[in-house]
Amino acid sequence: MDFKSSVRNIISEISSVMEEIDENTIEEVISEILKANKIFIVGAGRSGLVGKAFAMRLMQIGFKVYVVGETITPSMEEGDLLIAISNSGETKSVCLASQIAMSIKGNIVVITSNKNSRLAKKSTKAIIIDTKHRTDHTRFVQKGFHNEIPSFAPLGTLFEISTFLFLEGLIGSLMERTNRKEEDLKKMHSVLE
Repeated sequence: MDFKSSVRNIISEISSVMEEIDENTIEEVISEILKANKIFIVGAGRSGLVGKAFAMRLMQIGFKVYVVGETITPSMEEGDLLIAISNSGETKSVCLASQIAMSIKGNIVVITSNKNSRLAKKSTKAIIIDTKHRTDHTRFVQKGFHNEIPSFAPLGTLFEISTFLFLEGLIGSLMERTNRKEEDLKKMHSVLE
């Protein structure tokens, strides 16, 4: 598959994924973010990198936000929010952070592709980024369509890009609800780079 075809396929799949996310749940997640005392972000691997990008934007809007595992991250308390990102919903370190957050009565928003995962079942709110059926290659092999296996987005690529886009959409909504403009975010942008 050539480059432009690959990009078109990825964009098409991501567009479908975004349309499937429940609007009411999005509003509930925005509400959780707005009412949180502190926000903690956790994810492993590429999901963790997507989470860090989201944390940076939340900080630029003016939220108290921390990335789990960083040395300057304070303790979580009741009324705080953990946003846990895991494609499988079963990543051990992310599940452990979620379990700890639950034990101290923190709220938990999970972003996953697996609605039946441990993370989704234990969350205050779960955003399902439904990319699982799009990357399950067994359906192609079982039907004998070996040549139709999509190779344009390996492993968790669709989940990661879809999650990044979803979180950027949340940033736009949060900027509007907190009356922040791009100029406000620029003031909070790092100048030590």
